[in-house]
Amino acid sequence: MTDNLRDATIIARGGLYTNEDALTLAATQPGSAIRLTNFEISQFGGYRRINGFSAFDSSNPTVPGTGAVLGLWIHQDKVYAARRNAVDSTSATLPAGAVSVSSGSTTVTVVSTAHGLSTGQLISFVNVSTLGSLTFTGKEFPVATVTSANGFTFLSSSAAASTEVSSAANISYTVSKFYSIFEHTSTSGWTNISTASSIHTRSAIGVSRIRTTEHSFTGKEVVFGVDGVNKPFRQSTATIIEVFSNQGTSSTDTNSQLTNPFTTTSGSAVVAVVSTGHGLTVGDTARFSNIDVDLGNQTANSVDFTVATVTSANGFTFNLSAPSSAANQTAVGGSAVNFFYSYASDSDLSGVALVSDFRNHVFVAGNPDNPNNVIFSEPNTDLKFTTGGGGGVVNVGFPVTALAKFRDSLFVFGKNKIKRITGNNATDFVLSEVANNTGCIATDSVIEIGGDVLFLASDGIRPIQGTARIGDVELQTISKPIQQVLRRLPETFDLSLLNGVVIRNKSQFRYFFPTSTVAQADAQGIIGGLRFADNRVGWEFGELLGIRSFVATSGLINNVERVLHGDINGNVFEQEIGSDFAGEDILAVYATPFFYFDSTEKRKTFQKVSLFTRPEGSADFNMAVYFDWDDPAKLNPGSYTLSTQGALLRYFTTGGTYGSTFTFGGSSSPVLEKQLQGSGRAMGLVITSFGTQAPYSIQGWGLTWQPAGYR
Repeated sequence: MTDNLRDATIIARGGLYTNEDALTLAATQPGSAIRLTNFEISQFGGYRRINGFSAFDSSNPTVPGTGAVLGLWIHQDKVYAARRNAVDSTSATLPAGAVSVSSGSTTVTVVSTAHGLSTGQLISFVNVSTLGSLTFTGKEFPVATVTSANGFTFLSSSAAASTEVSSAANISYTVSKFYSIFEHTSTSGWTNISTASSIHTRSAIGVSRIRTTEHSFTGKEVVFGVDGVNKPFRQSTATIIEVFSNQGTSSTDTNSQLTNPFTTTSGSAVVAVVSTGHGLTVGDTARFSNIDVDLGNQTANSVDFTVATVTSANGFTFNLSAPSSAANQTAVGGSAVNFFYSYASDSDLSGVALVSDFRNHVFVAGNPDNPNNVIFSEPNTDLKFTTGGGGGVVNVGFPVTALAKFRDSLFVFGKNKIKRITGNNATDFVLSEVANNTGCIATDSVIEIGGDVLFLASDGIRPIQGTARIGDVELQTISKPIQQVLRRLPETFDLSLLNGVVIRNKSQFRYFFPTSTVAQADAQGIIGGLRFADNRVGWEFGELLGIRSFVATSGLINNVERVLHGDINGNVFEQEIGSDFAGEDILAVYATPFFYFDSTEKRKTFQKVSLFTRPEGSADFNMAVYFDWDDPAKLNPGSYTLSTQGALLRYFTTGGTYGSTFTFGGSSSPVLEKQLQGSGRAMGLVITSFGTQAPYSIQGWGLTWQPAGYR
């Protein structure tokens, strides 16, 4: 009887909950989700199927090189990316018998005269396909051991089936050692800007992520970057220089310029240098550029030399790699030789992996030899780190995992500790404790959004929030609804590969958990956003599936926010574009809690559902109804197909243009109604879509039902 019909209206809000029992969730958060995949907070209410992504440059989608994109950043309206070089050198042709394998062993032995290789450098063979049933074609192998100047080994992924020695006399190999930085332009695609600078030999071995910060306290916007292996670098547009502890105070690649400072002697490796008041000691590192002549028939530009002797306050010597084969050279080098150096006591500037700027200083950390140290530059410069000039080192007492500035503090994270540095310069910097039982377990989980800094701790996502008490800090976790998802992260993923990105115009962040062994369609992530409702602000979360990001960034290009990520194959993609994942279908799932309408025992007959949507184009999706908390003995009806015919063309709310997929006379908020079949004590909805349809929002739904008594 219609007089006995009941109805309920549910507003879609609350986000994913994996940490609450079914009864409480239905009673207190009916608009939440027990599964929410590839949905975000809709700016028009409810949940919205996310946009797709496509090649940032369809004509030049791939950064030159090999392997994953190592770094990605936006600087002065341009995109920059770093990737390992495919080939840095090629060996001489190897004689027959140069490559050998032994039955049952994974070790491959190579004889190569004066190979010059180092452990970890990557080699690829030419003209040898198989040996002992092992396949070499199309594969890259890291050097495992250097047995001598004329020999090395590497490891295959499986053991050889037989003992065999190469018989071909035309085998060679290529070597990949370094990475390059590329600038993107719409006319030329990706242009290598490392070749014309002093950073063309930055080692790629051991580099998994390049991190950058941008500042302007030196008078113009510059990028300061670190990679965990090499010296830091400084970038101003397309000009990149490596940073020594004692260098210039501008973008000039020098601490000072010398005039014809070099003298060499034929048959000797010693080079004498004249430099007034150099201040160096034995063991310090010096580098020169803009030398207009080879020294002893050897290049000396952009090569690091160790100070061998200090002859006076105005002179020192270093040694070439071999004795001079040229005639004596006196007072040579040119009238503008760039000179910069690092003191041996400041050597831990090399290899830093973390960077931030704070109070007109650059702060770096993460050196593997001194993991507890935070190093800071002199005031108002990012090219000098000497203690005598106002730079310094702070030992925080634990290995540093991340740096983040927030208001008047620089927060220093360990895995289970947090401290902060306050003050203005070396004379009043103070280190104080923030937390002794929590910290950051994933370096690149640290992001700034909505006036807060977020980071991933062992017990969830936490913010650094300023409380009403001046100087106090709030660290309470914000991710309790998805605690079950976060608990499995350290066991499931390598958190050193976690990368995140902020979409500021949506008050949203995304964490990606890439692996090299999982296909793009199975790559997982987490999405979080701020919802403003009922005069309150709250965090809501969901899961991502199908975005395999190894590095990500966002920023303004010509005053428009762009969201980018780089993948394992060197491609750079732009998110928030289109309705597919680079040509692949998008899977979206929204599963509601089970609604029992005040009684878990009374049976209900469900009559109709009215689904309130906001399509942004034509879309098809399925709605399934499930009864009684997924009781396997309960018969559920088949799924229902729902379709929208396109959204009403409203220029200021949809961004529609002529020729778009919007429908004239359509509705911007159509209500899709379906008569239901079946009964049970509780029911839940699952809405799914799979394809390349336009995004759509689920804003809520109405249910009509009728009590059917107890059974």
